[in-house]
Amino acid sequence: MRRLALRKFAFTMLELVFVIVVIGIISALVIPRMDRDNKFEAATQVLNHIKYTQHLAMTDDIYDDTQANWYFARWQIEFYNCGGYSVHSNSDLTAGSTPSVSAPNAAKNESAFDPQTKKRLWVSSGCATPATEFPQMNLAAYYDVASISTNAGTGTGCLSNSISFDNIGRPYGGSASTSKAKSKRGVEGK
Repeated sequence: MRRLALRKFAFTMLELVFVIVVIGIISALVIPRMDRDNKFEAATQVLNHIKYTQHLAMTDDIYDDTQANWYFARWQIEFYNCGGYSVHSNSDLTAGSTPSVSAPNAAKNESAFDPQTKKRLWVSSGCATPATEFPQMNLAAYYDVASISTNAGTGTGCLSNSISFDNIGRPYGGSASTSKAKSKRGVEGK
């Protein structure tokens, strides 16, 4: 009985080494995740907005056989040389309004709403001061991304390039004014 009362309780050397190794492994996994990866966040955001643009195009059939330029109203994502981009549809096909690569028609009232924040996915096409209500749309200012390049086509002026989608989700590179798509009825735009 006397032996039990005099016994000291302590950690063994093996237990201490094991705890130190486990703490080291956990810290090695957690510390790299504390740094913010701007390029990855920007790429993920752009990819999600491209998918969202495709979704909008598939749910909004804009084909109108009475309108010669119906394909201008397709949902598209436009990338600007200033580092920003917009998700919009040129839905106001009024007489005389012809969007072009050098003069994009990305009006704020034609832009899409972000489903989470309910803010417009729009950045001004003016490269001097890209004003936006959704700051993440200006990749240069928010994520420090120097330039945007895609294989979708080339633009001139402030518009770098754009990707538009038809009603079944097929992508079209370049400008909406130069890309015609067949509708689900098989009729090509004029």
